[in-house]
Amino acid sequence: MLYIIGLGLGDERDITLKGLDAVKKCEKVYIEAYTSLLSFGLSTDGLSTLEKLYGKPIILADREMVEEKVDNILSEARGSDVAFLVVGDPFGATTHTDLVVRAKTMRVDVNVVHNASVMNAIGICGLQLYRYGETVSIPFFTEIWRPDSFYEKIERNRNLGLHTLCLLDIRVKEPTLESLCRGRKQYEPPRFMTINTAIDQLLEVEQKHGKSAYDEDTNCVGFARLGSEDQMIVAGTMRQLRTVNFGEPLHCLVIVGKTHPVEDEMLEFYKITTENPEQKGNGIP
Repeated sequence: MLYIIGLGLGDERDITLKGLDAVKKCEKVYIEAYTSLLSFGLSTDGLSTLEKLYGKPIILADREMVEEKVDNILSEARGSDVAFLVVGDPFGATTHTDLVVRAKTMRVDVNVVHNASVMNAIGICGLQLYRYGETVSIPFFTEIWRPDSFYEKIERNRNLGLHTLCLLDIRVKEPTLESLCRGRKQYEPPRFMTINTAIDQLLEVEQKHGKSAYDEDTNCVGFARLGSEDQMIVAGTMRQLRTVNFGEPLHCLVIVGKTHPVEDEMLEFYKITTENPEQKGNGIP
């Protein structure tokens, strides 16, 4: 059996009892490493903390292993119980549908254990989940690559009065272009997009297209380390949020659509004020 287990968003204690039971009976435990340990505060002992709780070693599965060598993991799951751990929910922001398809193709049984993900945890700010449109990803711009396909989706959501969740780029173990040309991989330092950078890029794209999908006065909500004890939630205009120091990763941003009075009432708890320009929301206000 292959167990694909969501770990939640906060720390090692957010695993469900069902997930923990599954991990403890598995002969091998893998953890998706290109996003996994990030949600545990980028802690240097994040992996050992998990190993202490589970009482067994954990194997890091980086992007290359998951994308190119996953058949080895699936072959092991044919004859024994194997766990594949994912921060958040297995089918949340980082989907693992391909892993399930390949497992079923190889006749490997799959058991999915769900958990909280960014897709539902953003509800803490008060914006109702059923009033969201299509989620978009904001990639890091480079000097020669400035993709903006997300703009049309945001524009469509805004025209419908819907909120937009923007997932911000995470670059972990990305090979440099120079090393790829040489045929010997060397990796860039890890990078995590901030809300400030995302807003700068969003406004640049708006200036390019000029369709008034949003502007500096558009209301947004910024989230940092969502689900953790030191999470930070701040509501304000793009102009206001781009000046806020949200601290350590991970960050995400919601562009607010048309709001219901109840949503407005909740957002007030998180809004920037003159007295408190970096208001934090640690849990339900």
